[in-house]
Amino acid sequence: MKEVNKKILTLPLRLALVILIIGALFKVMHWPYSKELMFFSGISIGLMYIIRFLNKKSKITLDYVKLGLVTLWVISYLINVFHLYSIPYVIEICLIVLFIWWFAEEGIFYFKNRKFKKKGLVKVIYYTLLLIGLTAFLFGLLFKIQHWPYGSLLFVLGTLMLCIILILDYLVIKKSP
Repeated sequence: MKEVNKKILTLPLRLALVILIIGALFKVMHWPYSKELMFFSGISIGLMYIIRFLNKKSKITLDYVKLGLVTLWVISYLINVFHLYSIPYVIEICLIVLFIWWFAEEGIFYFKNRKFKKKGLVKVIYYTLLLIGLTAFLFGLLFKIQHWPYGSLLFVLGTLMLCIILILDYLVIKKSP
């Protein structure tokens, strides 16, 4: 009988990532409670990923790389956002090395081998929403930087659409065994 690899806390991790993105949106837009949202979600992501790692029965080298990548990213993120202290580029260099390691071993195949639960219309709608969300986000970012009209609106809509797609991704993509 084939053993199924169940990844626990996938949906809560995605929700914490959505809260982090929304917190970053609040910070960019100078809205209140951005620091609280980012702090809560950053700590949540770190703790949930550590719990997920410890729950895994058999660990390979790539699992340790991912754990290091996530924990260093959370630490670096919180240090930079809250201006706690400065270690010149040490954490960033470690993050780059770990990301290159992950990307070389799994990165391309992670996105290439994704399978949808249902084919056809769901796949078309998913990729259409992804394209519209990315377009709105990038044009909103460009418009906001240039102080052109509707920059904030496009940026907010694009960010929210990408957050929705992050949750939809959990619902429409098959879990790999």
